Amino acid sequence: MNIKEVHRELIATLKKEGRDPGKFPIAKYLGTMHTVYNVPVPVLQRLAKDWAKSHQSISQDNLISFVDALFLGKSREEKKMASLLLEKFPHYICVLESQTIDRWMSELTGWEEVDSFCDEIDVWLRAGSSTRVSLLKKWNKDKQIEKRRASLVVLCSSVRFDPDERFVNLAFQYIDTLKSESHVMITKAISWLLRSLIKYHKMKVARYLKENTSTLPRIAVREVIKKLETGKK
Repeated sequence: MNIKEVHRELIATLKKEGRDPGKFPIAKYLGTMHTVYNVPVPVLQRLAKDWAKSHQSISQDNLISFVDALFLGKSREEKKMASLLLEKFPHYICVLESQTIDRWMSELTGWEEVDSFCDEIDVWLRAGSSTRVSLLKKWNKDKQIEKRRASLVVLCSSVRFDPDERFVNLAFQYIDTLKSESHVMITKAISWLLRSLIKYHKMKVARYLKENTSTLPRIAVREVIKKLETGKK
């Protein structure tokens, strides 16, 4: 497999599928610092599905090399596609080294790129949580805000799929570390994680909210109270 050639072909397709954003500042909305071709997410999902279908027998080395090239790419679409392709090959994600996950995260900017990646690496975390949580601990105090957000967002999926007390304790610990921050990248992630915890740990969330109302971001307090009272987002 010629990684560079396949990469060039995909970039050409992404540019072809891109839309004119008009006056809407899509890069600013997504928080990305990367080139934006403005390819709709459903189109990206279709492209990833088609690519995975036509490369079902791809080796782990080739897939990781291709995904690596996408994460190192200049556009938001390449990075989004990288995460979507990882979703199609979960058995390859689970054996990745922490250094690889960390390196890829370093290439992401803005909430969309981070959240897309976090949705996929939850599988990686739960496949070896006893050792891999150390990476989340590192991210939780990292100078890069995307990594601090990721330390929370990865757990959003984990606590929805697994009632394991370890994830609950980590969630409250990481929220405590970041709850004084005012950037929306963090405040919304805190709200999201607390609401995700409600599925299996409603009473713990209610107690935590009562004990920390004055120190939690206001948006998190409002949204979590609504979720506790109505069960709705």
